[in-house]
Amino acid sequence: MSRRSIPILDGAFTVMVVYECEPTQSEEFAAGLAKFIAAGMRRHPGFLSALVYLSEDGRRVVEHFQWVRAEDWAAYRISDEGREALHWMGRRHPEVHYLELVQSIVTALPESP
Repeated sequence: MSRRSIPILDGAFTVMVVYECEPTQSEEFAAGLAKFIAAGMRRHPGFLSALVYLSEDGRRVVEHFQWVRAEDWAAYRISDEGREALHWMGRRHPEVHYLELVQSIVTALPESP
């Protein structure tokens, strides 16, 4: 289990994007999304964190990213990089959800030996 932590900010603006994929392509697709986020999106003002999930059956890839405010996400969307990303994303017809973090509940991880 990774011991890395992600920033959690109550009130953060969260974007969750669900892509349908062929199971044979989902791992590569998820890796490509993670590279894209690491190479560009995370450098934009207000970006907090991103997680990329792969469903157990390999039919869905889920992006979950947080921004300090909805306005930061909106500014990214109108940037050159953001417009290009949204155009690419739109061709895949994902299910998109905009969420506000109300509360996070975490537990302390056991110490490594």
